[in-house]
Amino acid sequence: MLRSSTTSLRCTIRCTATRRAGIGALLTGILLACTVVAWPAPLAAAPPTALVPVRLPITGTRDEQVKGAIARRLDALRAAAPDRGVLVLRFEPAADGEAASSDFGRALELARFLASERLAGVKTVAYLPAGVAGHAVLPVLACEEIVMDPEAVLGPANATEPAIDDAMRAAYVHVAGVRRTVPAAAAVALLDPAARVVLVTTQDEGVQVVEERDLPAVRRRSAVLGAPEPLQPAPLALSGRRARELGFVRLLAKSATELAQGLELDVRAVQAAPDIAGGWRPVQVNLSGPISANAVARARSKIERAIAEGATFVCLWIESGGGAPDQSLVLATWLASLDPATVRTVAYVPREARSDAALVALACDELVAGPDAVLGGEGDGVVDERGGEAITAAWRAGVANRRDRSWSLPVALVVPGIEVRRAERQGSGRIDYFSAAELESRADREAWQIGPAVGIGPLRLTGRRAEELGLTAHVAADFAALREAYGVEGNVALAEPGWADRLLTALASPELAWLLLLVGGAGLYIELKTPGVGLGGFVAMVAFIVYFWSQHLHGTSGWLEVMLFLAGIFCLAVEIFVLPGFGVLGLGGGLLVIASIVLASQSFILPSNDYQIRQMQWSLLGILGAVVGVAISAAALRRVLPATPVLRDVFLAPPTAVHGDEAGLLELIDAEGTATTRLAPAGKARIRGAVHDVTTEGELIDTGTAVRVVAVRGRRIVVGMA
Repeated sequence: MLRSSTTSLRCTIRCTATRRAGIGALLTGILLACTVVAWPAPLAAAPPTALVPVRLPITGTRDEQVKGAIARRLDALRAAAPDRGVLVLRFEPAADGEAASSDFGRALELARFLASERLAGVKTVAYLPAGVAGHAVLPVLACEEIVMDPEAVLGPANATEPAIDDAMRAAYVHVAGVRRTVPAAAAVALLDPAARVVLVTTQDEGVQVVEERDLPAVRRRSAVLGAPEPLQPAPLALSGRRARELGFVRLLAKSATELAQGLELDVRAVQAAPDIAGGWRPVQVNLSGPISANAVARARSKIERAIAEGATFVCLWIESGGGAPDQSLVLATWLASLDPATVRTVAYVPREARSDAALVALACDELVAGPDAVLGGEGDGVVDERGGEAITAAWRAGVANRRDRSWSLPVALVVPGIEVRRAERQGSGRIDYFSAAELESRADREAWQIGPAVGIGPLRLTGRRAEELGLTAHVAADFAALREAYGVEGNVALAEPGWADRLLTALASPELAWLLLLVGGAGLYIELKTPGVGLGGFVAMVAFIVYFWSQHLHGTSGWLEVMLFLAGIFCLAVEIFVLPGFGVLGLGGGLLVIASIVLASQSFILPSNDYQIRQMQWSLLGILGAVVGVAISAAALRRVLPATPVLRDVFLAPPTAVHGDEAGLLELIDAEGTATTRLAPAGKARIRGAVHDVTTEGELIDTGTAVRVVAVRGRRIVVGMA
């Protein structure tokens, strides 16, 4: 009954105050509304903010690491004077369950630093996403504000302390007394199981938390309303909700986004940065070329291996036109699942991350782009209406939900037809970008004022435009600028399995790919001109195998391209050696070879957008360049090799005499000569002292065999064995 009466009286007092505050708020709101109509409210600039993770337990030199990380940020936090910068300390529990075993001396040193004059010009905020126990409670009490997850628990502070002495009690009272975030009596109750504290409401001083032994002094100062309410358990352990009710916690936040919104900070500034233990341990992972299952598997394997080896900063260097939206979503979802308190992932796009490759870039903790880099828009990946719905659903559930970000703008970079508009949250000046579907699904949709349209998907943004829209953390002209922005010192290790992967990247580059085609074409020409030797054929075989192998590992070539190429070579061989002069097989074989090479250099069969049309044009231009190169090489080989002492017997010299008309050729009928090359069935023969291009009726004749001219068909000399 007494507790009920006290609670009722307290509610009455609070309700009365609430009514008065409500009337004042109503009048203020009307005045502000009139002001908003007359003059647009300026955007509220977020104060300079720094986040420092505090990994628990606080043992060894952990307090010195945290103090060093704070000291490196103080100048930037004080740069906005007279405004105060905000320092957010994110308390991270250990994965091994030893978070409560913090050393009292180390925790006290960190608490004294946080409560010292050195941080007088900075607002300190303790953020507890998973709760704090043990002596790590001390630095929490030393902060000006406490933000907790509703389910997180603060205390008890004696979780691993067998005995509580007066020095510990005095330390908790002193730290709590400096900041007064938590009353000194409550601070002692968090530590000492023998402490008895009560919640008491007085007529003059309102609601207070005092030790039970101090109640007589409280009653002498002011009349106590109702019966004091004991705070349980002992020692004290408070959930986020309970601490909020008691006034110890100003804000409840389940995520970094809610923390930033509640404190009116930039959400990117409160992302955990695992750099307090002596700087970043960086590694670079490359994702280049079309997005494919193999490319995704390789990138993920490299990142996992780097993290296992202790990397805390992963730079994902992206140079891609997209390719497979489903595979991009697989990698994006996995990247979003990484704990930012363990490793920071930064996507670096110096030139392009088109189509679905943009999803991979935006799934990282932060995105850094070149000023003129291309994000989204048309690319190798083609998204239809059904695919767009699948991408939207997967991104919302797998990435946007984990990152606590709006999903409309990233998805609109890939999915056609999504219109994104600028939105401003009334009263706070916060800017975001929503589609109609996302805005309708938000519970706070009435608080947003919709502005002009940004565009309709698939949106194509430059690095500068992406920065204006808040998609990029930095715009960097080169990798050195990125390193400077994040304070990365020394060389950044490249996460590559070895020389084979570097060789693959080089071979798959357009320059070396077309060089392989040139070598392969020249090898075929040598083989045709030196029957029976096999050197040119071997060189051509190796060149084409390496070409298709590198393109396959690059994600653009498969069995279809290989079979088309082999079928084309077979048709050409039949045309040359079996059915000379027919033409259909030769033409068809040539087209199959060209088609196989073009398809092996791109991730699509037929172009469906402007980007893919340009890619096909470059592929055809590369083949044309290879053909021209083969023609020039053939002319050079015909002139140079026969004059080379070592190779003069391998490559035949040009004929010394050529008959220029059909009448002259008719005189050779029944003339005898010697095959100077293997006739299979075409080749060369020396007849009447001159070398002629000849062919047989289909039979194969070895070099040095006597032959006789049996017919002349146009300018073709037909021979048989003499």
